[in-house]
Amino acid sequence: MFSVVLDEICVLLDSYKGRDKILRTLCYSTKLIGGASSNKLLTEKMLKFSKIMSATRTTLRLLDDFPMLKYNLEYGFGKEEPDKLMAALGVTTNIIDQLYYPVEKVGWLAENNLISGVDTNKWDTISSIFWVASIYLTLMRSLHFVAVLQKHKRCVTLKNDENTSLEQLLSRQHYEILTCVRLSLDFVHAVNTLPKGFLWSSKLNTWQVGLIATMSSVLGIYQIYAKKKL
Repeated sequence: MFSVVLDEICVLLDSYKGRDKILRTLCYSTKLIGGASSNKLLTEKMLKFSKIMSATRTTLRLLDDFPMLKYNLEYGFGKEEPDKLMAALGVTTNIIDQLYYPVEKVGWLAENNLISGVDTNKWDTISSIFWVASIYLTLMRSLHFVAVLQKHKRCVTLKNDENTSLEQLLSRQHYEILTCVRLSLDFVHAVNTLPKGFLWSSKLNTWQVGLIATMSSVLGIYQIYAKKKL
């Protein structure tokens, strides 16, 4: 049993996506503990650890431009999508995601005093806008996909081995519903990073951000394993 668990953990850590999910979970779970704790020393240590994990994830993202570009070129205009709306949402999201990385790099360089004459707050705000837009469009795409799967489910007739097709559709629909829940949590978190005055931006306190992002991260880890069964 232990060896099986160890193998699964190692498989998760061997992938970039899995490692990022682990780092994200550590980042926000410690933010949650630090924000909720009444012990000043514990709060300082947890928030410091959370900041280090966040900086680690940012540093790792500096290399994401080319993998993102490769994915976008392979995705193209979304010919494999079930309809034009999903393709349009997918292409738009991909463009936003591709632009996000250089914007984040400028902010990172300025924050670490590697370039001068740059307003870090301005570039951080632009990064947040791209993040919010990307999550919102991805959420809309996932919600639409759930509706598409629902229509397909109605078309499946329960005859002979077609039960397998229905089971596959149900599994995929449940997976996409979880994706919608995770993206909704991420959207709440992302909007909070925007400057004051937009919806609930800057209104969530530390432990609330930690709780929302931790739940999203745990769901993300679960979905990595759930996707293997689809």
